[in-house]
Amino acid sequence: MKLKKYILIGVIALVAVVACDNKKNSKDKEKVKAANVKKDISNEEIKKYSEYLKISEEPNSEEWNDFFTEIKKDEFSDANGNIKNISGEIISIVNLDGSINLIGEYIKEITDVMQKSPKMEAIDKNAENLINSLIQEQKVLTEINDYFESGNYKTDKLGKVDELNEKYKVVLRNRLENSKILSSSLHEFAEEINKKMEIKLQKDGKTAKLNILKFLNSANIFEETAFGKNNLNFDEDEVKALEGANTKLQEAYKAVAGMTVENAKKENISESDFKKIKESSKALSENTQKMLTGVKNQNIQDVVVSASNILSAKTDLENVFNVLLIQK
Repeated sequence: MKLKKYILIGVIALVAVVACDNKKNSKDKEKVKAANVKKDISNEEIKKYSEYLKISEEPNSEEWNDFFTEIKKDEFSDANGNIKNISGEIISIVNLDGSINLIGEYIKEITDVMQKSPKMEAIDKNAENLINSLIQEQKVLTEINDYFESGNYKTDKLGKVDELNEKYKVVLRNRLENSKILSSSLHEFAEEINKKMEIKLQKDGKTAKLNILKFLNSANIFEETAFGKNNLNFDEDEVKALEGANTKLQEAYKAVAGMTVENAKKENISESDFKKIKESSKALSENTQKMLTGVKNQNIQDVVVSASNILSAKTDLENVFNVLLIQK
């Protein structure tokens, strides 16, 4: 398992973050859970927000599906109880290199966006906290990698595995927490954008864009209802709430589905963007319905698949729409 150059990215980012931290007092290092977006929002802020949004959902993408989770001791013993040599058969650690590199790339992406202007105090601080937790996660993954690559796992007969697994659980939990906090601050910013834009679009008579915005707002409500909990198990009241959120989403979708390319062009929406809007909104509508059906039938596989499709389609729609927002 040879480490690639991306391991250096975490170290470089750490130096940059530490340098920034040294200029602040300890109070500034606390997690910022709310975005200060009461002032007017500039086009430059919307652009930076859009870049954050693009990368915030990356850990939910297919590329991360094979990410390392834990060391499984039973994979290292043969039929006679002897410890095996490292090989492709050791499924639990075969993707260690890929996981380390993936985190390195992700650190670079977030750092690049965070350092751009304008400064967005709360969101940037939450991004910095996420970077720090990603660096710690990368360090533990590297320690695990070194443990097996050096052969120490044979010397101590897997004696350090439990310790390493526990260390990784801690840094992973921290990364997930910071990722959730960043997503929350982006969501707050999006809500503020939507409030201001809804008023403006109504005033300007931009019916097509207003319909898309209302559909996105309904998608946000569905997302909060479906994913604002630690699992995908729903009790009777939660199912009713999900039904209500889906009903509102389907109603909002009718207006988007009824849009014509002629209507869109009148509001400077290109044919290619119109096609993307139609495709992603349709996928969103179909998958919220599929998820609701899966929840009612207690089909966890359908629920998980449709939930992933919802997040993907919503991100695609937001990416297109956010660009339209900053157009003249």
